Amino acid sequence: MNITEPIARAARVTPRSIALIRADHGTVSYQAFDRMIDAAARSLLSFGMVAGQTAGLAITGPDEFAGLLVALALARLGVASADPASPAERMDVRIVEGGRTAPPGGRSVAIEAILTGMAARDPVPVVPHPDGSAVFRIFGSSGTTGTPHFSAISHDLMAARVTDSWLAVGRVPAVQICAIGLGITWGCTRMLRTFWTGGTLVLTNPREAISAIRRHKVNALSIAPISLQQVLTAMPTGGARPPSLEMIEVSGSALPDGLAAVVRQRLCDTLFSHFGATEAGGIASGPLSAFGGAQGAVGYVHAGMRVEAVDPDGRPLPQNSEGILRISGANVIGGYVGDTEASAAVFRDGWFYCGDIGSVSPDGLLTITGRDGDFINAGGNKVSPVVIENVLLSLPQVTDAAAFGVPDRMGVVQIWAAIVSATPVDMAALQALCRAKLADKAPKFILQIKGLPRNANGKIVRTELVRFASQRQP
Repeated sequence: MNITEPIARAARVTPRSIALIRADHGTVSYQAFDRMIDAAARSLLSFGMVAGQTAGLAITGPDEFAGLLVALALARLGVASADPASPAERMDVRIVEGGRTAPPGGRSVAIEAILTGMAARDPVPVVPHPDGSAVFRIFGSSGTTGTPHFSAISHDLMAARVTDSWLAVGRVPAVQICAIGLGITWGCTRMLRTFWTGGTLVLTNPREAISAIRRHKVNALSIAPISLQQVLTAMPTGGARPPSLEMIEVSGSALPDGLAAVVRQRLCDTLFSHFGATEAGGIASGPLSAFGGAQGAVGYVHAGMRVEAVDPDGRPLPQNSEGILRISGANVIGGYVGDTEASAAVFRDGWFYCGDIGSVSPDGLLTITGRDGDFINAGGNKVSPVVIENVLLSLPQVTDAAAFGVPDRMGVVQIWAAIVSATPVDMAALQALCRAKLADKAPKFILQIKGLPRNANGKIVRTELVRFASQRQP
């Protein structure tokens, strides 16, 4: 199938239903939205784009209506959109904005020209490209190592992932905000799920989210923890909870207990955790209230997915044992685009090795304790950053935290940590707390900073913290 077909059907069945509320609060019905996609597709055809090509397209945020519209128009034509960081030789054209041009030797088309061309196009419907195996989008990975990899997701595979997210949540609220852009697989899945269920997608940004929730009676919010923190920061002190908000879906990283408590107090009781990967789609999910307070729990493994903890040699470990996680299922891709070396490293024997450390309980509750490459080896003393971060986050003032290793001037790795707090923190008391609970695994140095560096998926980029701390060596 083509991922735009459900939108075309909604335009016929419920033409006056609202598909979108733009950042300027203007509404777009399903009928109007479908016609806009057709007009944008015909404009793209006039620039020589045809099925089978690949177009680089930056979709920079959830309030970028133009990027969303063009991405769906490309999909309707059977043209794959791609993360603009993809190698130039794999793209037939780059769609750029603001007068930018493609790299030397590359062809570029201004997104403004595409939108202008829509007005001159005959509003004749465009038949969606029927080949479900055609690539819908090439997504870049989170790139926490600094080397992103690229995953080609077909229309059929994206359809399966949308259906999986639908089943995982159950009843899908009618009016939703997705504060994660279409360029991220999880954000893309949530946006498409909204359209496929005939709901309304409200386009906004974290700073304006509370206003949009109240104005448009939003029922659900899909967001990363770092953006959720921004929503709370922008929320007026003492303001009442938005009465329409029924559920907050969180992905990208685990939701700290302290932040979860504040969210329940100020926004919404129902917090729904999602764990997934660009390479695999949704892996585990569930309401936080169902996890029994298990530290590091991210959700119950989805039907049709298998998750195992294995030792370094790939041997399965008993349930509840901590190990390297590997995943298999129909929604997992077979390898990265044009990168056989990276593919061979993580796609082996029918499994995807996601790089996370964790365990799976007998009833399928998945717990994440760290990343395989994130373990801190401080002079032979190995520790997961998550263990340290949980202690730091137990202090009420601390809203975000990260632990990492930094070589000292003699090359010996020392344990460092960075915390985020809106108010001053008694560092001596915090150090004492860490020593009492962590003993020799306590951080030797703790920095208080304004915000942790995170990538588009909300994951901590520890390499930046290491660079920052290295410049402040005593």
